[in-house]
Amino acid sequence: MKTNKQTLYELLVSWRDGRAEKENISYDKRYFILPNRTLNNIIDANPQSITDLAKVKGIGAKKLAHYGNEIIGILRKVAPKPADTVITDPLRPRSEASDDLFSNNKPETGISKDYPQILTVSQLNNQIKHILNSSFRAGIWVCGEVYRYDLDVKKAVVRPSGQVYFELVEQDNVTKERKAAISAMIWGSDRIKIDYKMESAVSGLALKDGLQIKAKCVVDFYPPQGRIQLRITDIEPEYTIGKMALEKKLLLEKLKKTGLLEKNKKLEVPATPLKVGLITSIGTAAYNDFIDELRKSGYAFSVFVCDARMQGSDLESEVCSAIYTLNRHYVDIIAIVRGGGSASDLMGFDKEKVVVAIANSKIPVLTGIGHQIDRTVADEVSNQSFKTPTATAQFVVEKIRNFELESEDIFRTIIERQNIILENEKDSLKNISREVRSATVLFTKNLENSILQTGEKIIWNLKKLFEDGFKRLDELERLSNSKNPGNILRLGFGLVYGSNNKIIKSVKDVSVNTNIKIELRDGKLAGRVTSKET
Repeated sequence: MKTNKQTLYELLVSWRDGRAEKENISYDKRYFILPNRTLNNIIDANPQSITDLAKVKGIGAKKLAHYGNEIIGILRKVAPKPADTVITDPLRPRSEASDDLFSNNKPETGISKDYPQILTVSQLNNQIKHILNSSFRAGIWVCGEVYRYDLDVKKAVVRPSGQVYFELVEQDNVTKERKAAISAMIWGSDRIKIDYKMESAVSGLALKDGLQIKAKCVVDFYPPQGRIQLRITDIEPEYTIGKMALEKKLLLEKLKKTGLLEKNKKLEVPATPLKVGLITSIGTAAYNDFIDELRKSGYAFSVFVCDARMQGSDLESEVCSAIYTLNRHYVDIIAIVRGGGSASDLMGFDKEKVVVAIANSKIPVLTGIGHQIDRTVADEVSNQSFKTPTATAQFVVEKIRNFELESEDIFRTIIERQNIILENEKDSLKNISREVRSATVLFTKNLENSILQTGEKIIWNLKKLFEDGFKRLDELERLSNSKNPGNILRLGFGLVYGSNNKIIKSVKDVSVNTNIKIELRDGKLAGRVTSKET
């Protein structure tokens, strides 16, 4: 059964790790909340109040205020009992392990035989080293991901034995969260042998952060510091190669299934990509090659540069961040370039976050990652990929040059067609001019003839009008003469006037015994009406 101190330690560690997760503190930095040494100090002091907890070494005022009540609550649940330290070999039964560990140490006088003898730290660490050496005498093979290697390998040149210290870690396949980690190291002589072995297997393959390896190890315990680490003596390159190929294959299948593999390829590269977003490490040969190629073209490029690591553990976050940044700046294209590198150097361009960021970019992404044979997943999802930064820049320049040549051809064709149209129109105008001149002459002649004919008609009509007029006047004159009373009187007729001197036209207009006057051709008569008949 677990002792109270063991239970309490596990509870405090579990609380500390849970706290780190809630506060978004990475697994390897969870000790920032409280290190294991402080947890042991708390268990030894067994404080039951905030005042007592404040006296424990390693508890500052801020941590006391932040975590004090939670720690006291855990301590009150488990009250540790005296002398509950039990050391056993986990690979052997309790009784057998106790006999092995303390067979040369007799219990002190007055101490019950049920409790082990008290050891010094060095004795304890030596016993642990002995147990580990016995348990892993033949060595073991361990699979894990290399972590913190790139930084420490630079320091190896100043160490007498050229050793490198790093970590092997295990991540959850789905969440990518770290499940476990252990310190590891390689002596300089073993590292030379391993590097040669990996290079022989695949050109450019070398130990790098993020690399999955299967390593032959010796479990080593360093008593002065109480630290366990793996001493790597050999590596199986085939495992690493297979792991890289498998991860790449699975990622490509996932991208294809989700439609991301072809998503960026469907974007059309603008005809004149003068606004270029460049993702690379500023000042490197890749940066200079790309910029020099654009500068030599003579075109007015605007380059928006995002400085990013092109290998190592920071590549993933910095490249993704750069892609998101450039998508907000409305550039025409995004170019990701780097110089040549080994297969290990290019691993970052097979990471899921990087390739998903490229696939989801709303701007066409070009890759020029500097490799000659293998294609990374980033190359597969990008709009177009090229072998070198120079080739990438040449594509951009050529795109604009083609547009320029096409534009010149179009303008040349327009001018040629315009000249043809003008010549045709000129000929057409000449023909029209001739037709107008001919039509005008004909119209003038026709108009002249029409005027002559019209004049003749007018004269004839006028003559006719006058003749008819004269005839009409003669008729009117004859009519007028026939109606003239004088002419009538000359014919033997007379005019009868009433008393009002008006001509009497009917017997009805005169009464009997009314005076009348009669006008004859040669004189007038006066009389009275004596009778009338109707």
